[in-house]
Amino acid sequence: MRSDWRFLDEIHDFRKLPKDNIPEVIFWGRSNVGKSSLINAVTKSKIAKTSKSPGRTRSLIFFQLEKKLRLVDFPGYGYSKIPKINEYKLDKLIDEYLRKRVNITKFFLLIDSRHGFKDLDNFIIKQLEIYFQNKIFLIFTKTDRLKNSKERQSLHDLNKRADENFNKKFFNTSIKEVNTIILLKKFLMDSL
Repeated sequence: MRSDWRFLDEIHDFRKLPKDNIPEVIFWGRSNVGKSSLINAVTKSKIAKTSKSPGRTRSLIFFQLEKKLRLVDFPGYGYSKIPKINEYKLDKLIDEYLRKRVNITKFFLLIDSRHGFKDLDNFIIKQLEIYFQNKIFLIFTKTDRLKNSKERQSLHDLNKRADENFNKKFFNTSIKEVNTIILLKKFLMDSL
């Protein structure tokens, strides 16, 4: 079966969000964690723009599979070169979306497997728990870049922390390892 993902919209204002009940899955994480690359791998397309420079996503970007499911690419957190007034507007939009949007079915928080949990990641997980307790899932990205047994052990420790400390289901992914993407895609499609 062929699936047709398409770019739907780039949203800068909460009032302009789609007015329907199509399920939405959020991808969020630190700048340069690999959100757009992972979205492209999951959709088997080049639908999301990728960049080597962090902080390029400056809105909520929506991709849609027919009239069945939406992926929402959130702006990365932790690094930004945008003016403070624009940063304030973006933070306000994200806050409003998270508090009021009823379409959200899953929330994928991406963590770079080479760097692990940073203080800001821990803070965001705790804040998200307020609204999305059982909808938050962790994705450790760029696992193909772990080069030695010490780094692979570090990923094992991250997985253990995700399970024991945060009580979260997690995925280890690499856009170069198709089996990791297949597992994530299967879980994603369970939203339908």
